[in-house]
Amino acid sequence: MPQKTIFIIFPVIFLAAYIYTAVRLYKLMPETTQLRIIVPILFIAAIIAMLLFFTLGEKMSISVAGSLYVFSTGWLIAFLYFMIAVIFIDAFRLINSVFHFLDKNIVYRFFTNNTTTSLIVFGSVALILIYGNIQYHNKKRHHINIESDKIHSPVRVVGISDLHIGYTISAGEVEKWVKLINSEKPDIVIIAGDIIDNHLRPLMQDSTDNVLSKINARLGVFACTGNHDLMFAVNEDTNFYERAGITLLRDSSYSLNGITVIGRDDHSNRKRKNLNRIMESVDKSTFTILLEHQPLKLEEAIDQNIDFQLSGHTHRGQIFPISLITDKIFELSNGYLKKENTHFFVSTGLGIWGGKFRIGTRSEYLVLDLMPS
Repeated sequence: MPQKTIFIIFPVIFLAAYIYTAVRLYKLMPETTQLRIIVPILFIAAIIAMLLFFTLGEKMSISVAGSLYVFSTGWLIAFLYFMIAVIFIDAFRLINSVFHFLDKNIVYRFFTNNTTTSLIVFGSVALILIYGNIQYHNKKRHHINIESDKIHSPVRVVGISDLHIGYTISAGEVEKWVKLINSEKPDIVIIAGDIIDNHLRPLMQDSTDNVLSKINARLGVFACTGNHDLMFAVNEDTNFYERAGITLLRDSSYSLNGITVIGRDDHSNRKRKNLNRIMESVDKSTFTILLEHQPLKLEEAIDQNIDFQLSGHTHRGQIFPISLITDKIFELSNGYLKKENTHFFVSTGLGIWGGKFRIGTRSEYLVLDLMPS
């Protein structure tokens, strides 16, 4: 299907589902309560907030733009679960109309202008979101040991991805992450893209570069670009990464202590170099670490005899059931895999896009211990 067609069809489908969910929730709530008017207000306000942010956000104050972004993206998660609820309700009504499990008048009363059912639906979604927020803040630690004859003394690598620092994630939260990373006493820190969520403006106000510069890794901090970095950040201030103490590798490599870190520009840059071209200047006798934001073609790393690849991007969907979709799209949407002589790890991300909810997934970081064989 042509990309232009997708950009037309997707908004139409989304809008239809959005209106359908709003109408069904409105009919579900009792007519006698004033809370009924909240449903259309929320649905309309969230759409307006999103449109305002993406069209005028950079002209607003950072606090106003941030509020619009947090509200609209967080509401998208709530909307998904409200939509699932009304789909289940209507599916039950349809099945009952065929098989007549219950009297149709009882079913109608239970799912129309019903206080109890409304409380169940809204209460369930609220509990899911509370659980998801708790899960987001509870970071998962992955630990992997890799032995190699290319490694002559132990090296500890901390790998992270998808920080998405910006209007949702501020310097205060990043400071906690820096302490978490430093507690692992890493020799090297690697970042597989999407350090920045969109524009640099909120990071500049928060002096987030100063916070990131406190990452303590004796051999350095290295990163590749992600699709979000390429949208605005790398063109707004090319020195931001340097001030943050991060060596940004754009289709380039860096060698140190028998290890070579290779960073590819994100797949969204159609002019990025082929991996085989980048590898022409790499010493193959060193242990090679590839930073590739999107885990799209794992065979490329295998063909180039890469020892270890760190990717992100997928977030594993962030929430269930979107995680089922990412599991189908990507050969490896999360976790560890070894294919032939190449080790892969795809991270769900330390941060998050949009609302701070992890439902069926976890925000995580990787501790990789490289040992002599």
